[in-house]
Amino acid sequence: MSPGPPSGKFGEPPFGYPWRRPVRGARTGANPAGGRQERSVRTGRRAHDRGGRRGTMRIGIIGAGRIGSTLARHFAGIGHDVALANSRGPETLAELVAGIDGPIRAVTAEEAARFGQVVVVAVPYGRLRDLPVGELRDKVVIDTGNYYPERDGHEPALDDDSTTSSENVRAATDSNLVKAFNSIYWETLRDRGRPKGDPARLAIPLSGDDEEAVAVVAGLIRDIGFDPVNAGHLGGGGRKHQPGSAVYGVELSAGELDARLHSA
Repeated sequence: MSPGPPSGKFGEPPFGYPWRRPVRGARTGANPAGGRQERSVRTGRRAHDRGGRRGTMRIGIIGAGRIGSTLARHFAGIGHDVALANSRGPETLAELVAGIDGPIRAVTAEEAARFGQVVVVAVPYGRLRDLPVGELRDKVVIDTGNYYPERDGHEPALDDDSTTSSENVRAATDSNLVKAFNSIYWETLRDRGRPKGDPARLAIPLSGDDEEAVAVVAGLIRDIGFDPVNAGHLGGGGRKHQPGSAVYGVELSAGELDARLHSA
């Protein structure tokens, strides 16, 4: 039987990354559930009128399918404030949210984008036009999606590989975009998190052009029990872990993943 999803911090503090300076797009804002909160992405410090602990941050998730809901469960489970949205309205998420431990609420897509210091986009690429792009500008955005022409419709520039879907998402949102969680099966993401140093710990590739945004996402990957492996810039690196690549859907350790990415 597969183990259940990971819980706790795996012996590591949240965002155990060697931060150097604030990530662009970190903002002070209103909490959709009420209350005022302030946080520096660089230090992980937050002041909240409900209290709070060092290391938590606000995470918006747009898309409540298998990847989006799994990430919501993981992030809320380790104490991050999560705002989860789908295309059908917050009321349709009541049962899902009630079954997730930790600070989580159901909101609209616009509210999730405004709320999050990090915003996960977990919707099909073909629904790019439905994203609240104005609210995503300058945010750290995690693109978990892939281009599947049979589902999303053909785009010549993607079909001939002159660009990538994530580059198009970044251009549409004007965000600090990082591609991650797109090459892992959702069941693996749900069940296979392991503590640091565990020989069975798996790795997740990520790619992006903003070093600070990549660092934020790498910290999140570590926090939920996986090793991040940087594939490089969004274009060239993103191609190394998109569908059809040597690492897509393959369970690998950090060393194995790094070797495959850099031999591609």
